[in-house]
Amino acid sequence: MPGKKRPASPGSPPSDGDDSSISDGGWTVSDSGSDEEECDEEEYRGAYRPFTVDDFPRLGSGFLEQTGTLYEIPDIHLRGPRPLSLFRAYKDHVIIENGNHVFADTYQLSDESEVSVGSITNVDCSNQCHCFPATLVQFIDLKIAGYRHTQPGHAKIFGFFAARDYIKPLRNYIYRHNVDNCEAVSVKQKTGMARLSLTSPARGCTEFTEFHRSESFVETRRLYGEKCGLDVKFAVLSNAVQAMIDVEILHASIGGLNLKLFAKTSGFSDVIRLFRGVVEAGYKMSSVVAVEVHSYLGICIEGSSTDNDDLDVVKWESRFDASYHGTVAEVVKLDDLVTISVKISWEAVHDRRQC
Repeated sequence: MPGKKRPASPGSPPSDGDDSSISDGGWTVSDSGSDEEECDEEEYRGAYRPFTVDDFPRLGSGFLEQTGTLYEIPDIHLRGPRPLSLFRAYKDHVIIENGNHVFADTYQLSDESEVSVGSITNVDCSNQCHCFPATLVQFIDLKIAGYRHTQPGHAKIFGFFAARDYIKPLRNYIYRHNVDNCEAVSVKQKTGMARLSLTSPARGCTEFTEFHRSESFVETRRLYGEKCGLDVKFAVLSNAVQAMIDVEILHASIGGLNLKLFAKTSGFSDVIRLFRGVVEAGYKMSSVVAVEVHSYLGICIEGSSTDNDDLDVVKWESRFDASYHGTVAEVVKLDDLVTISVKISWEAVHDRRQC
């Protein structure tokens, strides 16, 4: 369902029918997405029953299937997120280099290199600021849907999901697990749904076109494949910049601790899961989140002991106002469990065609 957002900043009142909320809400999230997802599906589609593994549309990546057959399925846009057309996985570099793919040249598909952290065009603003906001895409959630898992235990998922844009059309990874490092996920038997663990992109993602909407929004869209679907939840943020979030564990109790790092952006209530795992002193992590320039970034850190389940989860929350430049640093102490350095660095994402 669409994300819930705080009232817009003065000068840009919410439109009629805008699904807004007075507050951000809590930070409670479901690691599996099971019960939470079923509630969302029912509310989003009303009387229309969501697809199950038994009637889930399974389509190849051929042009006719993805542009014709897909949209002829009755009520497909009401029984699941709005569909997106899936293009064939072009692995033949000769085909790409010969120009037989519409996106081959624009996004340099033959180049499988990845975007490096902070890979943006630098602009000299020492005398006068030349920065400007951009329309950025913030990925929030990634799930498989309609997957029939017949083996006992968790399903083992591997592969990658990456974004490309004009700025530097290399792979900007959002999800990445190779066959030797599969992700074990719990799949719901009825709907075949399971949440995947996102990887933070190396920099802000651009290049989303929506001709009929000018305001920021959150949406879930679905790709239909041969074995299952892929539900992609994302925010499209107008007039946005990127926040580089650097976290370092300065001190931790012996044995480490369970740590979770969450974010919210631009007043939307949707929780972005940045990290979940066991950390020890010296551990470092970096994430990138897109934020509207006249809004803020919300951060939440949760910590708990790895060797004593009876101890309560300790939580820290804070907000950081967006900016074109600058760095804000805080030292966070979660009781006696851990001391954490949190640094937020702001940057504008410049399109090389406009520099």
